[in-house]
Amino acid sequence: MNFRDKIAVMLSMTRTEVAVVSLLLLSFVLGIIVNGSRSFQKAALFEAKEQTPYFTDAKVDSLLREAMLFEKSLAEKGLQADHIGLSQKMSSADAADSGKIVFSGATVEELSSIPGISSVLASRLITFRKSKQERVERFQDFLEVKGIGKRRMETLKQHLILD
Repeated sequence: MNFRDKIAVMLSMTRTEVAVVSLLLLSFVLGIIVNGSRSFQKAALFEAKEQTPYFTDAKVDSLLREAMLFEKSLAEKGLQADHIGLSQKMSSADAADSGKIVFSGATVEELSSIPGISSVLASRLITFRKSKQERVERFQDFLEVKGIGKRRMETLKQHLILD
């Protein structure tokens, strides 16, 4: 008796059934091997893609040079770049040159000289400034003041400097 005949007797199957089961088992194992090799190929492609830099050294140098020029131009205009956004840092002399009013020291008369701001609204702005302990950092904060909407906030951006 040969090996296939012994297996057929142990499993109580015919030789044909053993051949079919062996063929199915062999194709199953080959499928697993092919699928595994594809996974390795995908992983290798992913690693190769991950290792390529997003920017070349020349591009990084170019971006750094542009950032330095941008910060230099801001410094010439009296502004200072922080890495969250742009915060305006102007002295009152710079503000007078630009025609803008420094909000932290503005009076009711100065604020009411802004188009669209009445003396009542100017006094509300000063009360708001005092409630914030003289620390108004964003123009968005002005939306808390009664009578100030997005349009008036845009007007205030044009005429005020926050410290």
